[in-house]
Amino acid sequence: MRLFAKIFLCATLVLSIALSLSGYLLITSSYKNAINRETERALDEYQYNKFSVQAALLINADSFPDAFPLDYGSPAALFAEDKSLVFSNLPLESQFKMLDMVSDDIVTYRVEQIGSKPYIMVCGKLVQSGKTHYLLVASDLNSVSIQRDEMIQSFGQVYFLSLSISMLLILAFSALLTRPIKKLTKASARIARGHYDKRLSVSGGDEITELSESFNIMAKAIEDKVDELSANAQQKEDFVANFAHELKTPLTSVIGYADMIYQKDLPRDDVRNAVRYIIDEGLRLEALSLKLMDLIVLNRQDFILEEMPVDELLENIAQTLMPLFVEMKIELLFETDHAYIKVDYDLFKTLLLNLIDNSIKAGSTKIKISGKQYGRRYCISVADNGRGIPAHEIERITEAFYMVDKSRSRKQHGSGLGLALASKITAIHGATLKFASEEQKGTLVEINLLCEEVETDE
Repeated sequence: MRLFAKIFLCATLVLSIALSLSGYLLITSSYKNAINRETERALDEYQYNKFSVQAALLINADSFPDAFPLDYGSPAALFAEDKSLVFSNLPLESQFKMLDMVSDDIVTYRVEQIGSKPYIMVCGKLVQSGKTHYLLVASDLNSVSIQRDEMIQSFGQVYFLSLSISMLLILAFSALLTRPIKKLTKASARIARGHYDKRLSVSGGDEITELSESFNIMAKAIEDKVDELSANAQQKEDFVANFAHELKTPLTSVIGYADMIYQKDLPRDDVRNAVRYIIDEGLRLEALSLKLMDLIVLNRQDFILEEMPVDELLENIAQTLMPLFVEMKIELLFETDHAYIKVDYDLFKTLLLNLIDNSIKAGSTKIKISGKQYGRRYCISVADNGRGIPAHEIERITEAFYMVDKSRSRKQHGSGLGLALASKITAIHGATLKFASEEQKGTLVEINLLCEEVETDE
């Protein structure tokens, strides 16, 4: 049973019992008061009749039965000392058992039903002129009974009218009281369907308000927890996607060098160089997996930056990509100023490989890697002659999963993660990433870093 129905039925039941009990007590009290008044009147009438009988006995002691007064306002009966009936104008159905209850100087009274009417019977013993008699006087209580029945009927009408009006009011109040609970139920259902931002409006200071406030706190905690779990899941997905993305270029180089060793009869020094690049990339990928975990899943920013010569770093990247460039017939131009920069080798190499990988995917036939020093600033640029990027899309290319040409990117197994990761790595190094592009002419990407130490050739 719903709470609305429970409140309505319980309130109606309580009200019905309260009205019934109040009516019963009121009618009973009124009836008792009426009986008490009639009893007092009956006792007064008994005294009056008693004086009349005593007067008759005093005046007509010898011929008393014949001279007994017959005109009484109330029905009465007179009995001799042996309790034989001397006179009675009571109804024929009357019983005179009260005579056995009478004693000296005690007047007895009680209510009896004679026929269809109630009477209050008053009986007492009287002695006059040496003779003992018993007098019984009856007072009609029918008017009191009628009054009681009328009161019951009137109360019944008032009872049903009051109960009907009260039930309507209880119905309205029940709906009003349960409305916040219905809102709670609907809000709970919305949360169960995944709408964790649902909140209740709170006003007042009753228990329902406290419950609503607790519900809002609970909903906020659930939303925060779901967001946290979603963020953790997304971070793990991003890590897997990024790591899979970062495997492509190094594995291409590893496969290229391995194929070179397998297919060609190379001098020992060339074999050693090829094996060294394979080992270097294997070790870098091993370290990179842990760093990507820290960067993407744990959101770590405090990587240790080590000082290294930028020209050697760029030369290493060029040698890593050499088999890929040969296979795809891409011309690589290389030009750098000698200087020292502070970087995380694995992450920074990943950054540059992503930029070069995007140039390859853009259909470039010529890629130029440059490094120029401008005072305390060092600029590394990657320029290509590929398809370029539309001007209205340059601002969005560092968003995760954003791809300028989605159909071509899918054919080339792109995921839109490379530049998003590049942007994060740039921020870790305190550098800036700048894009300039013209459609069908190419793209220029610049990385501006602080230069720790500069060495120039004399």
